[in-house]
Amino acid sequence: MDVSEDQKEALVGYYQVLAKPNHGYSRILLKGLNGDFEYEIKGVENTFFGDELMNVGIQLTNDIFDARFGVNESGDFSSKLFKLKAKE
Repeated sequence: MDVSEDQKEALVGYYQVLAKPNHGYSRILLKGLNGDFEYEIKGVENTFFGDELMNVGIQLTNDIFDARFGVNESGDFSSKLFKLKAKE
């Protein structure tokens, strides 16, 4: 994860080497964001506040991950880059 100095932009990478059968929910907890900023994730309709992304994270399940982020988490060697930008 890389966050700009002004905390208005961030780039987050998710990488899965081998799929885990029936592993349940997984999350990406982010760090270094501004808790008061509202962030947009490219390709996702919803917005999230920085404190939400740092404490709750981005939930990755097969249904949500496929529908919202466009990557199949159930396969081997899958990856996804998330681009976050603070709303003006």
